[in-house]
Amino acid sequence: MKKLLTLVVLSGLMLTGCSGKQAAVTASAEAVAVVAVTVPGVMGLTLDKATDQLEDLGLKVEAVDTADGKSILVKKNWQVTSQDVMEGTQVAKGSTVNLGVRNAADKAAEDKAAAGAAAAEKAAAEKAAAEKAAAEQAAAEKAAADQAAVQLAAEQAAAQKAAADQAAAQQAAIPAPAPAAPAPAAAYFGSCAEAKAAGAAPLFAGQAGYRAALDRDKDGVACES
Repeated sequence: MKKLLTLVVLSGLMLTGCSGKQAAVTASAEAVAVVAVTVPGVMGLTLDKATDQLEDLGLKVEAVDTADGKSILVKKNWQVTSQDVMEGTQVAKGSTVNLGVRNAADKAAEDKAAAGAAAAEKAAAEKAAAEKAAAEQAAAEKAAADQAAVQLAAEQAAAQKAAADQAAAQQAAIPAPAPAAPAPAAAYFGSCAEAKAAGAAPLFAGQAGYRAALDRDKDGVACES
């Protein structure tokens, strides 16, 4: 009986020891899971909101003015511009996250100035582009006008040459009048019909064959009709 009781007690102690060791391992694993936290992204937030988010996760926060080194008095007046631990990084609870901040008023003024400069630069670029386009259009229109003037001059010259060529051709097509057969030196025509048949009419005063009898109107020309 005494031996049996001793075995039961030893068995109990062994079981108790094993259970205690397992409980310790489980507690250690749970502790490791609890202290690991994921760092959120807080860039762009005001310092007060960024601080609240990080401290709610059990993290510590250190913030400095990265532009002018000014003292930080009212956290809501400062904006987070950088963080040394990247978003999504796993860190131990209680770790410190260093934030770079800028005064919100200063940053707004800088952003406004930058936006104004960008707008001015854009306007200047648009103006330059418009002037270039206008110059190119004017040059194209002038070139077109010059080309049209050259073409018109060529067409007018061609038309004048064609007219001159046509006139010359028409002139060349007109047969030269046959020279009148000279009247015989001692010609005598009994009538204007004979003078016309001989091709001598009309007869002028002083010309062979002219007779006053054939000049009915006494104007010095006989057989004119």
